[in-house]
This record gives sequence, structure tokens and C-alpha cells, in this order.
Amino acid sequence: MPAFRLNTDTLTLTGSGELQQQLYLSLRQQLLSKPWPAGALLPSERQLAADLHLSRSTVQQALQQLVAEGYIEPQQGRGYAIVAALPDSFFAAEHSSTTATVVLPSQHYGLTAKAPSPAGRLQPGVSALQQFPFRLWQQLQQRHADRAVLCGMAGDPLGYAPLRQALALYLRQSRQLVCDENAILITTGAQQALFIAAKLVASSGQHVLIESPGYPRLKQALQLAELQISYAPAAGTCGLDPALLPRNSHNKALFLTPSHQYPCGGIMPLSQRLALLNWATTEQCWLIEDDYDSEFQYRHRPMASLQGLAGGQGVMFAGSFSKTLFPGLRLGYLVLPPELAGQASAIQQALHGDVALLPQAVLADFIDEGHFNRHLRKMRRYYQQRKQLAVTLLRQHLPHASLLAQDAGLHLTVLLPELTDDVTLCRQLNSQGYKVQPFSRYCFVNEPERGLIIGIADADENMLLQLINLLKTFSFIPESTMS
Repeated sequence: MPAFRLNTDTLTLTGSGELQQQLYLSLRQQLLSKPWPAGALLPSERQLAADLHLSRSTVQQALQQLVAEGYIEPQQGRGYAIVAALPDSFFAAEHSSTTATVVLPSQHYGLTAKAPSPAGRLQPGVSALQQFPFRLWQQLQQRHADRAVLCGMAGDPLGYAPLRQALALYLRQSRQLVCDENAILITTGAQQALFIAAKLVASSGQHVLIESPGYPRLKQALQLAELQISYAPAAGTCGLDPALLPRNSHNKALFLTPSHQYPCGGIMPLSQRLALLNWATTEQCWLIEDDYDSEFQYRHRPMASLQGLAGGQGVMFAGSFSKTLFPGLRLGYLVLPPELAGQASAIQQALHGDVALLPQAVLADFIDEGHFNRHLRKMRRYYQQRKQLAVTLLRQHLPHASLLAQDAGLHLTVLLPELTDDVTLCRQLNSQGYKVQPFSRYCFVNEPERGLIIGIADADENMLLQLINLLKTFSFIPESTMS
């Protein structure tokens, strides 16, 4: 009995893409459409070429692809036979079997993915990108463009040595840190630096403290490290109050933002910094100092860092260039005792591998040649003007609101006593192109106050007045408060 051959009448070409790919897809669809008898054959190369008006080479390429993927096999003197067990059937059965037996872990750490959305007006944490000297940055980048060594793996696991040297000098001068390049680990941002610090100081199940209100992404990072989290109140004008911290609590670390508490804006005075260091020594508790927004203080120079006051002992210091330069740079750092540097870099290698070298080299030159300090001076004046404008307009049009974080940083926190649902309000404002954030999302204990966290980097008068009018339109602000 002659072998069954597939009928070419059922083959169609889509007319889209290369002819070889069209024929491959059509044949594959026919092979998968139904079971075939043992020894079933494809039409010959000559017949396929004639019936479909294709060249023999095009047909041969399509058939060879099907052979390579295990759908057909060549047979001497007979052409191409359809295999008994098609690969797609095998993969489907394997997938079904696997998914039926896999048990997913019940612990997902309470993490939520960042929602993809375009940038919007008054978004917290975003710098004034239009003010950045991108042309100068590109010139510095071009200087290193042909350095093949920067396209390979990092020579030093702590990061690019010239950047660490430049950064150590800057931090000693500007923040009074006690450090050299051997005490600095270059990271892919402050978030990674904080996670590495957490893994260094505490093991799964141990206790740590964070601020409330505080930074939700820090909380998520500590949950991912499987740490037990407690909260220290930090809504005061001076930020966290050491007198309110627990005693004999066995906490391994306290994570805090003493230079500019986020999101309430408190700046810890020297007396409280010294009291905090005494508490940490007594409690044998590490301090993880997130140097949030310290470069943008508008009333006075930044206070001496906790790390510097402690002589570099018992304090780790984390920072980044997301706001001073631009967030897409994805470079941060962790300053830590030199004896922990090797362990810190090993954790980073396990998490992420090497940090890209080219942007590190460019940033090293940007700091060394004085561009960084000049840019900071310019942006400090610029942001101060933006913040003063925002404070003036909000006070004028929302007299019942409480304004926090007025003296530093790139955001304002606006507490609205009449507001009951700031999450819904922000969702409505987001739909109008405003990417402000609800204050309640940053409160981890007790009944949260309601309000908005507003970025001021791109604020102008029209933008702020439109926001206030939207609040009126959404009926979240009483008419009596509007001028």
C-alpha cells in the first residue's frame, strides 16, 4: 500500500513576510492540525515548488527548518516523513504535567509591581531633567566610548576605582563622612544599597526598625529579606525622636532619613543625632542612614552625617544620584566599614552582578572636573524657587492645609484635614496627567492622615493652579478654602 501524502491543496501562503517563512508556517500548521498515519509523507520538493509557484531553494529552506525542529525526517528515496510524536504535542503534554504538580509558595512578601505609566506633572522623586547638561555628559561619555575595558566585567567588585576615589573626597568634604574608596560599594541605586545593608546586619526572622511615615519600597525590600519590621514615629518637625525609640528591643538595625525625613520633611538637629548614636550604642543596633535629599537644603547647610559623627562605626550610609543628576543613571553607593566591603560586594554579585562601568567612568570625570558641584549649586537655587512658589500658592488657595517638607528636597507634603480618601483622589488626578501620590500610602501604623505628596521640580504657577482647581472640581476641598 502506498504511503499517505499530505495534500498541497490545503497549503496557503499568508502573503506577509519571507516566502520561506510563509511556507514553513503553513506546513507546520498542517502537521499540527490532526494526527497522521504512521509513515505519512510530505509532497516532494518538486511538487511543492510547482504547486505553490516557489523556487526549489525556498522549499528546501522551509523543509530544513522543519527537520531541525523535529517535525519531519528525511527518508532515502521517499522524501520527508512526518514524525510520530510532534514536538509541540510533547511540549504541551510536558507543560500540562508540570503545571499540575508545581506548588507555588504561599509567601509573596506583599510586593506589588510598579505600574507602567507615562511620566506626569508634579511627580515626586523626579528631577528637572530639562536643566541637566546632557551635552556635556555626552562629551564626557564620548571620551570613554572607545575604551574596550569599560565594556567588559568590572575589575574591582566594589566598583570603578576612580569613581570611588572621587566620591570619597566629595562625601568627606560635603557630608563629613569618615571613609576612603575601600569603604564604598557602587550600587544600582539607593534601593539596592539599602537591601544589601539589610542582608549584612540581619538574618531572616530578626527584627529591624523603620520610620513611619516612611518609604514603602524600603518596607518591601525588608519584607523580601524576611525581616520582622517594627515602626518608629517620624512625623515630627525634627523627624524621628530618639526618646521614643524602644529599649531592650533586640532590633538589629534602624533605617532612617535624618537629613530630610521622607515624606514629612523633618531635619534631625545635632542634639538628637548625638542622642540617637548613644541609643544605638546601648542597644547594639546598626543605623542605616539614607541620605535622602541632603544636597537640597534651603535654610542652612546640611547637618553632619550620622556616619561622620560616629567616626564611621556602627553606621552605614546610603545615597544615589537619581535626584542630583537623573534617575535613569541608576547609580548609587553604600558606605560601610571596610571589613564588611567584601561581604557586601559578594551579596551584590549574587543579586545583580557587575554594575555597568561606562556610566561610572563618566560620573567620575563629572565629579573630578567640578561639574557635579556646579550643577548642584545651580539646581539648589532652581529648586528653592520652585518650592517657594508652590508654598506661596498652596498657602493662598488652601489655607486649611498643612504643608510639610518646606525647607528641603524636591517634594511638598500637603495634609488636607477634610479629605477622607486620598487614594481615590490621586487616581482621579492621575487621569488628568498629575502624578501626585497619596500620603496615606506612606503611613504604616495607626490611622493615617490624608493628603498629597507633590513633586516641585517641574512646578510652575499654571500647573499648580490647575491642580488646585481640579481639587475643587473633584469636591475634595470645601468652597470656603478656595480663593
